[in-house]
Amino acid sequence: MTDEPVVIDNHRVLGVVPGKPAAGDRKVLGEEDTVMVWPHLLVRHAVAALVVLLIVMVVSLLFDAPLREIANPTVTPNPEKAPWYFAALQELLAHFHPLVAGVLVPGAIVGGLMALPYLDRNPQLVPQARRVARVVFTIFLVVWIVLTLIGFAFRGPNWSWVWPWDEWHGEL
Repeated sequence: MTDEPVVIDNHRVLGVVPGKPAAGDRKVLGEEDTVMVWPHLLVRHAVAALVVLLIVMVVSLLFDAPLREIANPTVTPNPEKAPWYFAALQELLAHFHPLVAGVLVPGAIVGGLMALPYLDRNPQLVPQARRVARVVFTIFLVVWIVLTLIGFAFRGPNWSWVWPWDEWHGEL
């Protein structure tokens, strides 16, 4: 390689380092296969973001989402429920000691997810060949969804079990 800068399409390139991917061979692309990020990709992303923003604005104008009364710290609703994304953790707290449900179980989940690449050493990348990862993820997802649904839809006054068809005047 020479020490002089290379000029490509009026852009000065200071150096070109041939690279080799960690696995497999690099796909050889011709000039007709390349697409510049600017403006092609970024303009498409900007248009998609504006479309989503427009849809959200239209939906927010068409449907009313009224606020409740001003929060009163002396009155707690019965049952006091966590937001839906914490409902599974709150359901775990209803069944186990807080140390187990609030620290050990989430820590085991995070540790298990970090250890999963070391446990499933299959070099193939297709999902059909990654049985361990699929089974672990499916079990985690099913348990978390079931706990979320129980904590969100089946808990009534005093955190008692309430069937969805039983009438009680609470909030979901």
